[in-house]
Amino acid sequence: MMEQYKKANRLFFSFGDLYKAIMGLIAYHVPYPSFITALLHKMRGVRIKNVWSVFIAYHVVIDSIHPDMVEIEEGAWLTREVKILAHYNPTPLQRDIVGGKKIENVKIGKGAFVGVGAIILPGVTIGEGALVGPGSVVTKDIEDYMWVAGNPAQPIKSLKELKAGPDNNRSVVRSDGRK
Repeated sequence: MMEQYKKANRLFFSFGDLYKAIMGLIAYHVPYPSFITALLHKMRGVRIKNVWSVFIAYHVVIDSIHPDMVEIEEGAWLTREVKILAHYNPTPLQRDIVGGKKIENVKIGKGAFVGVGAIILPGVTIGEGALVGPGSVVTKDIEDYMWVAGNPAQPIKSLKELKAGPDNNRSVVRSDGRK
């Protein structure tokens, strides 16, 4: 068992991996403007459609090993402390229960908003215009224009319903329904 553990945990780094790690650290600590953060993430392999149109706050972690598996479309917002994971590598003891290493694409749709401290897991697609509440753990795909929150994230309401409501000119939506 110990031999298997040692074999599974050998470190193989290339200069490309080192470059991605350094760029990730710099992007993590750069405060503003956000297009610089977006540009740094794009330079390390994150697929960002337009660095000028996305907002990536500082202290955002985008998969450290497979940044190229993450796609962020135009107008998306990633607020502070968001974590996006495109891979999962269980310990040798966990492999019997959950299976082996998992590497899957993550997509943040056009105009989506990811709240403070949210965690996006491998294989998730966040739809166009979707809203992920603060601290949510997103384990499944989110439909377009859907508001989700919680751990695991659950649908709260369709944003299309809010827009179509009688008081659609409000700039603030309160969860208790008051104006």
